[in-house]
Amino acid sequence: MVHTTRDTTEGTASGATAGMAQRVVVGGETAPLRLFCLHHAGGSAWSFAGWGHRLGREIDVVPVSLPPRSVSVPGSSGSVSTMGDLVREVAQRLAPALDQPYAFYGHSMGALVAYGVVQRCLAAGRRPPVCFVAGAHRAPHLPAPDLAVDLSDTAALELLLGLGGTGRLLRENPRRMRAVVDRLRQDLLVCTTYRYPAEGHRPLPCPVHVLHGSDDPLVPAAHAAAWSRHAARSFSLRVMPGGHFFHKEHKELFFAELRRILREAGAVQSAVTR
Repeated sequence: MVHTTRDTTEGTASGATAGMAQRVVVGGETAPLRLFCLHHAGGSAWSFAGWGHRLGREIDVVPVSLPPRSVSVPGSSGSVSTMGDLVREVAQRLAPALDQPYAFYGHSMGALVAYGVVQRCLAAGRRPPVCFVAGAHRAPHLPAPDLAVDLSDTAALELLLGLGGTGRLLRENPRRMRAVVDRLRQDLLVCTTYRYPAEGHRPLPCPVHVLHGSDDPLVPAAHAAAWSRHAARSFSLRVMPGGHFFHKEHKELFFAELRRILREAGAVQSAVTR
């Protein structure tokens, strides 16, 4: 399901086409570039609230609502329990919406999901994105630590969600805190099922940009730079001040860099299609 950051409620349509028809588009249906945004573990499409206004009317910001994740209770109705299932479901939902120039931004877990979705699109012979932007995630071929083990509820919220003041509010609301922590744990368990395939993946045929927090405790700088292996064309690594959630800590700097990347990609695409 896809919708823009001006939506006031989560959509109810089951497919990408219906979701696209229902949403309120910040930049209008004629926006030259569509940006699909995929959230971090424990997050939601609401993680991208306000991005449409920040990036401007020429960028059609489309947060992606992921299907429910349930590893603890495999087979739960409508849920997915592995990264492969998650990627396949998202790719199927987005397929009808890839009819115009588009890009991906994935943050943390969202970068891994976005990478898998693009790989499925390439394998199916679909139009590739004009650029791929990964934030706060190691290159997909590198093994990741199992963060789902021995992580207290408080540590989960502070370290991975980066909620700050909101984290304090959650601790004052045990029911809501439990829901967020449970969603986070399910996402982390889904991430542990990811296996980089020995063959079949190909370098992305578009510019690849990686944004990395200088003080990120989860992603070493070398692991962020290793995304260069997955770029068939140009590659850039931008080290941003801040930690795993640098995009929340230094918003002006982050959005300026993302606007630059997307406008450059849009300009190149326009020149190619003229």
